[in-house]
Amino acid sequence: MDKLLISILALLVVVTIWNPLANPIADMYGPYFLLFYAFVSGVTIVICGLSIHSSDQTANLPLPLVPADPDPYEIAYMRGGENEVIRLALLNLTGRGYLQITGDRLEKARNHPDPLILPVIERDVFRWFVSSHKAQEIFQSSLPTTVKQHCTVYEQRLQNEKLLCPDETKQIAQRVSWKGVLIILGLGSYKLVVALAKGYTNVVLLIVLGIVSLITLAVVCKPLRLSQRGQAYLKRLQQTFERLKWQASILHPSGADFGLLLPVAIFGVGMLSATPYAEFEKMFHLSAASGGGGCGGDSGGCGAGCGGGCGGGCGGCGG
Repeated sequence: MDKLLISILALLVVVTIWNPLANPIADMYGPYFLLFYAFVSGVTIVICGLSIHSSDQTANLPLPLVPADPDPYEIAYMRGGENEVIRLALLNLTGRGYLQITGDRLEKARNHPDPLILPVIERDVFRWFVSSHKAQEIFQSSLPTTVKQHCTVYEQRLQNEKLLCPDETKQIAQRVSWKGVLIILGLGSYKLVVALAKGYTNVVLLIVLGIVSLITLAVVCKPLRLSQRGQAYLKRLQQTFERLKWQASILHPSGADFGLLLPVAIFGVGMLSATPYAEFEKMFHLSAASGGGGCGGDSGGCGAGCGGGCGGGCGGCGG
C-alpha cells in the first residue's frame, strides 16, 4: 500500500507545483479545504494503518499450546516488557513478606525471609531496595535495565514463537508513518503559507486539524507489542485461566503460598482492585498513568464548522 501513499503525494505535488498561488487547492474556499484536508488525512491514516496490519502475517499460524504450568514472568514480559516483570516481582516480594507498602512507598520489610531462596530476578529486585521508593521512581531508575538483562531468554523465545511484533512490521510502520507525516504536514503547511500570503489570518482550525491528524497518525502507526498471533495467544491464556481471576478476589494468599503471580501475569495488576492487594494495584495504576511505562492495568492484549478559524465566509484558509 506504500504506492497509494506515494500516489497521493505525487498528485498533490503535480496539482500545486505548476502555480503555487493559483491552483485548485490554493484557490479552494476555506471550509471546503478543511473538508478536503480532513478527507486526505483520513485516507492517509487508514492506508497507513492497513499497511501495518497487513504486514503481520502471523494471524494464520496455529497458536502454541497452553502449558499446564506456564512461567508467570514470561507471560508478564510478553504482555508489557521488563516493567511488567518488575511489577510482578514487586507484588510477589510484597506478598511473601520481603517488601512492605508504607504510605505511597515500597520498602524492605523488617524481619523479611532469607533472600537467597528467591529466584534471581526477584533477588536482584529485592537487593535494589536500599531505601524506600515511590512506584514511579522505580521505573525511572536503573532497575528496568537490570531486569531486562534477565529477560533476554524470554525475548528470544517469544520472537521464535512469533508472539511479538515482527521486525518487518516495525520497519513498515516507520516507513509509512514518515510518508503519512509528509502528506498531512505538507498539505497543511502549504495551505497555511498560501493563506497567509493572501492576507488571511483565521487559520486556527487548519492548524488544529493538522495537529489532530498528526497525533492520530502517530497512534495508528505505533506497532503493538504483540503480533496478531501473540494477541490471540494472550486471549487464549485469559480464557483458559479465567477462573484464577475470580478466585483471587475471594482468597487471601500470602507468605510462601502466595499464588497471585500467574493471574496477575495474565490479566495485569488491575485485577487486584477487588483483592486484599488493592493498595498495590492503586500504587502501580497511578505510576502507569503518570508515565511509569509498561502495562499497568488489565490487559486485553503494550484517538467542524467554519465560523471560528479556517473559513467563515471569508474562506480564511485561502479561499
